[in-house]
Amino acid sequence: MSLPERPFSVNIRLPSYHPKLLEGLDTWLELGLISDSQVKQIASEHFVCRLVVSHEIVPELVQVTHDARQELPQPETLTPPKPPNALAGMLQSLMAELSVRWLLFLGMFLVVVSSGLLAASQWDKFPASGQYAVLFAYTLSFFGASFWAGKQSNLRLTAQALLVVTQLLLPVNFWAIDGFKLWQHPQEVLFAVIASIVLTVITILIGDSRIFTANLPHHHLRRLNILGLSYLHLGWSIPVFPLIAVYIAMVGTSFLTVYQTLYLERRNNEQLGRGITLSASVIIYALLLILFRAIFVIHTDISLLGLAIGICGWLAAWLALVKAEDTQQRLWQLVGATLLFFGWSVSVISYPGQALAVSGLSLWLFGRRLQLYNFPRDYFFVFAIGLQANWLIWRVIPTDVKSSLVAFIIQLTNSQNTPWTLLSLGLFPYLLGMTVVTEYLRQANKFKVAIFGENINFCFGVILTVIGLSHPGVVSWNLLLNTATLLVINKRRGSNASWQLIYLTHITAILTFCSFINWRLPMLSAEYWAIILLVLMVGEWLYSVGSGVWCRSAMHMGYGLAAVSFALLWFEASTYTSINYPQQNEWGLTWLAVPTTLTVISTRTEITRRPFLTISSVLAIGVAQFLTITVPQVRLISLAIATVLMFLNTNLLQQVNLAIVTVGFALVLESALLLDITKLNLLGIDVWLFFGAVNVLSLWVLRSILLTTVSEKENTNYLRKIYATALHKWALILCCTQLLLLTVRSILIYQGIVQPRILYLATITIILTAILFRTWRQPSNQGFYGIGLSLELFAAEALAFSGRTTIKIAVANIALGLIAQLFGEWWKRHHRIERLPNCFHVLPIIYAAFSVILRFDTFTSWTGLFTFGVAVIVIGVGRRYKTLKPLVYTGLIGISISLYELLFYQMLQREGGAYGDGLIAMSALGAIIMYVYRVLSPWLKNELRLTQPEIAVVANYHWVWSSCLLLIAIASPVEINRVIGLGTGAFLVRYAIFQGRATSISEDVTAKEIWVYLGLIQAVTISIFLRNLPIGRLFTQHLMPWNAAIVCIGAYFIYMLPWQHWGWSKKPWRNAAYILPLLIVALTWSQIYSVTLLITASFYIFVASFSCTFRLTYISVVLVNWALMRWFGEWRLDGLWYVTLIGLSFFYIAQFDPEIRLPSAKTTRHYLRLFGSSIICGYAIIYYQDTAWVPGVFSLISVFAGLALRIRAFLYVGTATFLITGIYQLVILSLRYSFVKWLISLCVGIILISIAANFETRRDQLSALVRSTSNEFEYWE
Repeated sequence: MSLPERPFSVNIRLPSYHPKLLEGLDTWLELGLISDSQVKQIASEHFVCRLVVSHEIVPELVQVTHDARQELPQPETLTPPKPPNALAGMLQSLMAELSVRWLLFLGMFLVVVSSGLLAASQWDKFPASGQYAVLFAYTLSFFGASFWAGKQSNLRLTAQALLVVTQLLLPVNFWAIDGFKLWQHPQEVLFAVIASIVLTVITILIGDSRIFTANLPHHHLRRLNILGLSYLHLGWSIPVFPLIAVYIAMVGTSFLTVYQTLYLERRNNEQLGRGITLSASVIIYALLLILFRAIFVIHTDISLLGLAIGICGWLAAWLALVKAEDTQQRLWQLVGATLLFFGWSVSVISYPGQALAVSGLSLWLFGRRLQLYNFPRDYFFVFAIGLQANWLIWRVIPTDVKSSLVAFIIQLTNSQNTPWTLLSLGLFPYLLGMTVVTEYLRQANKFKVAIFGENINFCFGVILTVIGLSHPGVVSWNLLLNTATLLVINKRRGSNASWQLIYLTHITAILTFCSFINWRLPMLSAEYWAIILLVLMVGEWLYSVGSGVWCRSAMHMGYGLAAVSFALLWFEASTYTSINYPQQNEWGLTWLAVPTTLTVISTRTEITRRPFLTISSVLAIGVAQFLTITVPQVRLISLAIATVLMFLNTNLLQQVNLAIVTVGFALVLESALLLDITKLNLLGIDVWLFFGAVNVLSLWVLRSILLTTVSEKENTNYLRKIYATALHKWALILCCTQLLLLTVRSILIYQGIVQPRILYLATITIILTAILFRTWRQPSNQGFYGIGLSLELFAAEALAFSGRTTIKIAVANIALGLIAQLFGEWWKRHHRIERLPNCFHVLPIIYAAFSVILRFDTFTSWTGLFTFGVAVIVIGVGRRYKTLKPLVYTGLIGISISLYELLFYQMLQREGGAYGDGLIAMSALGAIIMYVYRVLSPWLKNELRLTQPEIAVVANYHWVWSSCLLLIAIASPVEINRVIGLGTGAFLVRYAIFQGRATSISEDVTAKEIWVYLGLIQAVTISIFLRNLPIGRLFTQHLMPWNAAIVCIGAYFIYMLPWQHWGWSKKPWRNAAYILPLLIVALTWSQIYSVTLLITASFYIFVASFSCTFRLTYISVVLVNWALMRWFGEWRLDGLWYVTLIGLSFFYIAQFDPEIRLPSAKTTRHYLRLFGSSIICGYAIIYYQDTAWVPGVFSLISVFAGLALRIRAFLYVGTATFLITGIYQLVILSLRYSFVKWLISLCVGIILISIAANFETRRDQLSALVRSTSNEFEYWE
């Protein structure tokens, strides 16, 4: 038996430019799989591109001279193809398939809406049958139009769109038949019957269309479904029928759709993937239409329709469940999920049974999504829906059953006061079920979703446990169930169980044990709880000696238990503490079980784990002291045990750090013995410092004994070495602490807070002895620093007995600095070493700096000598090596400062004078120091071990300093030292200028030129001192307008003198000649004569011609323009003259500048001319609008100049100016006379039309004219 022939569609997505596409279509055509018309249809729809139309080119006849000697082939003139017509391109784009579909959709929407609005506006003028007749005719016309369009080969998309519109109108027709109540009159009943028959036939005919029957095994069921949904709109006047009709539509449609889909899958033995097809979309539309009518038209109680809405949403989402999910299917799934949520929300309050059914559909939907897509969010929705389903199930259970069940559980758990805690047990089966689901997902290799689900289950389990915390019995049973569940999961997974699961199981088991103890023994105190936790800790750690994850978790659980027990003991001890610490609290000793157990298991475990355990034991020993350190006698026991345990830990690991901790505990034990037994705290801090100093000496002595004693066992020798290191480090710590405390005490002594005492001198002496004992055998920088500090403290303490003055300490520090500096020299010679340790350089500097700080607030006639002594110390240190040479410079600065201190003191003793006089005296002193360095440079070179350039640098810095002081003095009031200032300035100028004189060829020319510049600038500034002298008043008053011309004479000689022959570079002198006249012009601009400006301009013209530097004439142009503009102002000429000067200046630059006249600067030349002419003509256009002849004349001059000189800039600007002026005048004319305005408009229109006509008819001639004009312009300027 052969299968019936049914058409099917094949969708293939390929790019239209695929190279094998045409070949494949030809193969299909040969096999008969496709017809010739279909190939043409595909080609017309997809193989279409824009056609570029090229016009035939008519060659232009050109007369040429034929040369018989040589005939070259003429190249063919190719005209670039004309771009496609914009209108043709737009039409072609509109004919594309996407555009057609989009326009059809818009047309359908507009037709439906507009026709509806049109009908609504005239609706009351028709009877019921007439009103429906409009809709019926409308439907028939669409069906007829679709039938006609289907016969046309080029209207395929239009025909499909019309069929869809007709299909969508069919249920609306039956709604209208029932809504208009056509059964009330016989004629209307007959019309309704006829219309129903016609609509049924149309439905059957449309159902045979391929766009609705694709992939449907029984398309007659689809027609039956559409007809049923349409006929269910009839009879809605019966009171209960709308609700019945809605549920019949939902259930029946779901059954038929599921049947067709599952039948198709079984027939093909595979999951084809359903998806939302056009047929399914129409059915969902019909369902939504029934829901819309029932809710918004009939006003059925929406809470009764919750299940119906949910079924509709489930159907839409179920149809969209496909393996290859795309955007459209995701959208339909979102719509379905939204309808499910809406159906649940409208029925959850009033009808929990319906909400439970909707929840079941939602569970099925998201469970199916979880299987297909493996998304974590689907598991979250499954979990949330299932959780609220528990609540709905509880609401569905009868009240009597619920009351009996709750009473039984309350009686069983004795939770009358906290009944809500029963949720902790009541929801546990749900948690167990979801755990089974996650285990199933894990077995199905969906690890991502499984891990996500396990995290959610864990959070939910924690919430359930928190809910039960109010009742110890409930929470105990909850923890027990959790522990059992976790143990089962661990057993099922075996070796695949993760460490997180094992740790969680371990923690839950411990919590369960503690919870049951708390339930049965609720009155246990914190101390007993700490003992219980410590016992558990010991058991865990003894079990952890083995290997594996469980043993590792036992170790970590032990750490956690130890931490909790410590917290319990700590807070319990703090409850006894108000202001003073408790005197009796031995419970803290129990926590020593922690380090003891760690030390024991570290001796029994493998070597790789031993360091970690030992370090943990050390930390535990330290932490345990916080529980006992405040209790007398108890802390002795704790510290003794800690010392023993540390000794054992050090023997196990044999590390220096552990030995340091051991020695530290021994020292603390010693302090505790002194504190608790001898009551040393009653004697004062000086005794403690004394014993501390004794400890420092003892530790270094013990270290020496350990290092000098040698044992036969290598292990013992190594232990001695690490303990010797530990003793040394503790001695250093104690020594530094002692020195710090003694330093603070010295500060307090000189602030008058404490008194000097002999015992502190003894303490300092012991510390100094200890440091000398340690340093003498092994010299080190730290040791010498300690000796230096000890000497400083000893001097401070000893000098305090005779008076608390810092000057004495300052003198002592200078003496100590000199002694340290000389001791360093002796040490170098005695030990015959090339380089001294750094301490011999640093200590003298520290002493010197400290002496400066101590006498900082003292200023007398001899304080300068203090500074001089400090400078000598610094220089003595700096002269040792080249690397310390900056200290020599610092010392030299100190010598200068000491001299200035002496000068300041003498200046303060004098009366009279002004601020500037002091600055001049300081500048003069700096100049004297500068010349001393220059004169004594041979001797300083040997004593200070500096080179000649380095000494010159020092002198130069003094020149800078003196020059700055002199400059400040110039701006300050001066009374008596004006002549000294002038002489000092002369010396400084002479120094700078002669520094710029070259003595050899190898010297840096740039540096020498800078010196000359500085000297000249200084000479100009010093000339200010002359302003109050007679010669200065002559130039500043009587000859002020002629100063620029006079300076031009001096500049001429500066420019012409043979400076290079005399040893100077001529560049700075010539630059000075350039600048001086401009400087004077700037200073005298308000009183300068125009003739002076012209003389100055002439000077720059002379310099430009002499040096062949054309751009110096720019200065002359500016000065000449300035002079002319001043005359223009005197003659009261308008602004056009000024603007013309500026524009002509640009023309001068463009015409005569040698660099701009080069062919490569053609563009620059053009822009300069363009800018200059635009300034002139633009000013004329803007400010001479009413007098048109002015811009007209300027524009004509510019045009004729451009034509005569063949300069484009003049021609462009002139033409533009002429056109702007003409157009502006025409606008003014048209605004004043309206008739003229229309006449002008008419003329302009005619002109534009004629221009367009000429462009159309004479395109080639105009193109040739434009080309020839453009080529001609290329030769213009």
